[in-house]
Amino acid sequence: MGFFGAGKRKRRLQEAGVDAPAQVLEVQDTGMTVNENPRVKLTLNVTPPDGSVAFQIATKKIVSRVAIPRAGDGFMIRYDPDDHDNFEIVGAAASGGPQVDIDSASAGDLAAAASSNMGQVQRGSAAELLASGQRMTAILREFSPTGKTVGDSNPGAANPSDPVYVFKMELPIAGSTPLEAVCLNRVPTYKVAELGLGKQLNVAVNPANPTREVAIDWDASPV
Repeated sequence: MGFFGAGKRKRRLQEAGVDAPAQVLEVQDTGMTVNENPRVKLTLNVTPPDGSVAFQIATKKIVSRVAIPRAGDGFMIRYDPDDHDNFEIVGAAASGGPQVDIDSASAGDLAAAASSNMGQVQRGSAAELLASGQRMTAILREFSPTGKTVGDSNPGAANPSDPVYVFKMELPIAGSTPLEAVCLNRVPTYKVAELGLGKQLNVAVNPANPTREVAIDWDASPV
């Protein structure tokens, strides 16, 4: 797009734009850094203030290496109602403001949101988490297919036909109330029939972010 076209869109955003809350669905590392700060791709779920259907947008942004956004974080954006790709992040979501609540939304709703703009299934990251994360047995509370497969985002994957699911699971915490984790995970095709509410899954979590960074060990699941 030329300079004048970009300028026209910016003016349109300033004059006719709408402010709305958005919540991070996914964060991807682009492999680029600027002054040691990473450039990441953010996939956001936007809730229009007029009550119309939520939609997803994506942007690449340089963020502080000590404050990298995570799934579930909230922002305020300004978008053009006639061109959702014309938007800007205007700040963090105000506390108490309306947001898409990943924790209270059903697995089906989350799966629908993820299917419309899912960047990838991070098999490498899952393998790393399974190797180094904290192991525990989780209880499956909700699950829903996204309608996507591993191959949709990574055609070179070893098992491209494996479906991708949204999972809500209960994580036992010794001496404390269990945590509810929400995550995207691939499911080996031959394991789909074994999924069921209340089933136990062998998982590894990142102790620093256990409710979002969860990898399922399918070689040992369901337990």
